[in-house]
Amino acid sequence: MTLTVTALASGSSGNALLVQAGESALLVDCGLAARTVERHLRTRGVDPAQLAAVLLTHEHGDHSQGAPALCRKHGLPLVANGPTLAALAAELADVRTQALGDNNRAELGGLVVEGFAVPHDAAAPLGFRLSYAGWTLALAVDLGGWDERVVEGLAEADLLIVEANHDRERLLGAPYPWGIKQRILSPLGHLDNMSTGELLARVAREGRARTAWLCHLSEQANSPAIALRAVGACLRQARVSHLALAVAERGRPSVAWCSAEQLRQQTLW
Repeated sequence: MTLTVTALASGSSGNALLVQAGESALLVDCGLAARTVERHLRTRGVDPAQLAAVLLTHEHGDHSQGAPALCRKHGLPLVANGPTLAALAAELADVRTQALGDNNRAELGGLVVEGFAVPHDAAAPLGFRLSYAGWTLALAVDLGGWDERVVEGLAEADLLIVEANHDRERLLGAPYPWGIKQRILSPLGHLDNMSTGELLARVAREGRARTAWLCHLSEQANSPAIALRAVGACLRQARVSHLALAVAERGRPSVAWCSAEQLRQQTLW
């Protein structure tokens, strides 16, 4: 009855998250080439054909590009809300699709999946809360701001996976066209480090022991060290403790979390 989560990739070059619940496995987002995802899965002992489903947060290519090919090849269901499936319709010939049910809920591979709306410039982007055997992970990976709906979506999670896309000053000095900078900074763009820190401080203020991963870091306008320093400063200012921070790295498998190890750490605390 162990829940295990592995970041296979994170960032504008591609996002994929492997969630293993007991003997079943689920892929959340598939923004890498299908062959690359297959290789990452197999190195972790997961046969791609045995995935319960591929679950998408939204239709942008860095979250979806490999999903149609992977699902088509292995006969996997591609699961998303109706607007996301509609936005990808031209790419989904011969793909088995499944729309999320009422209130963006589903049960996939023993995991209870609950979606919640996040502000981003996609058709109907979602964050997700996934629960199994008394453990919960929650992710909000592309969002330009946060409100009480996002806080509520993340509140009960043992593992928080949240975007920390950029440092504002570095973004303004980065070699991007002004239009791209405006999009990133907009309420439907991406979270900066300080906003992420404030969100995590709000979610984790009661001090329960848990873990947070900072994800979707900009290659040009952020770095793991900068993100950890800024978010850590926000948490210290808010007097939030017992929140372990880590960074999901770009383009390759990096951080992993296991409920059994989390339980062991809680007994030590």
